Amino acid sequence: MIKKILHRISSISNVKFYYQRSITNYNKREKIANRIAKKIGVSSFEGDSILPNSKIENTLSTKGYINFGKVLSESEINNITEQLVPLKCFDPFRPELKDFTFSNIPNEVHVANYKRADLVQIPEITKIANDPKILTLAQEFLGATPTISNVNCWWSTSTNDEAEQAQFFHRDVDDYRFCKVFIYLSDVEMENGPHVFVEDSPASNTLTAIRRYQDHEIESAFGKYNIKYFTAPKGSMFMVNTYGFHKGLLPKKGKRLLLQIQYSLQPIGIEKYNPINGYNNSYNKHTNRLILKQ
Repeated sequence: MIKKILHRISSISNVKFYYQRSITNYNKREKIANRIAKKIGVSSFEGDSILPNSKIENTLSTKGYINFGKVLSESEINNITEQLVPLKCFDPFRPELKDFTFSNIPNEVHVANYKRADLVQIPEITKIANDPKILTLAQEFLGATPTISNVNCWWSTSTNDEAEQAQFFHRDVDDYRFCKVFIYLSDVEMENGPHVFVEDSPASNTLTAIRRYQDHEIESAFGKYNIKYFTAPKGSMFMVNTYGFHKGLLPKKGKRLLLQIQYSLQPIGIEKYNPINGYNNSYNKHTNRLILKQ
């Protein structure tokens, strides 16, 4: 009986997820997002932050991103990467490949992902995800208390000559309104596969079909001058409204290690969440409901 109930809940979540993806008009998506946000309400977030004390202009609804620059020190980066070393990776597009570590990534793999269940057990990562200034910026954009709906970290490799999947321009359509924090855990120059974002594209009703787009299509629609390449040293962070067009450039040299935290209004319908036992009761329960038991 319990299994049937859980399956029914999962099925309803899937239907809701795919329904919101079918709504391609930006203004309609915003109206629905505002209704959902009003029901959730807002919270107050206090405490120390990795961000500067100065006022940060929230441009997620306009340009589509906020670039914070370097926010993590060498020792903080090393602390996180050392905890990643023993963890297994997987290729989401090649499920036939067995789990592997970053030191023996198969040549055909473009992106080697860590598992969310492992990542949320790293206190330094969940602390960043619960940074009060980051949560406040996410809340300003969402219009409601943020939900941490995903935590990702992956290696992008340079062993392939052709791009695939998210290495082509696309819009994310995970919820009616959501945003993502990206932190480079390795130095990223043009040859290392920087994040690429199309400024001013989030609020546009141009090219709303859910598919991968070629560079010339994006340049024609938005102008080459609006395509921004996020090259930066490790420890650098930026926050992005990824309903706007973006991609990860195919690396030509080395490997890129990226940490990503997603904030949304709702759980992502196709995700399976298994919260782990919480280890910091000061974290907002609504924000962490999908990743931490409290």
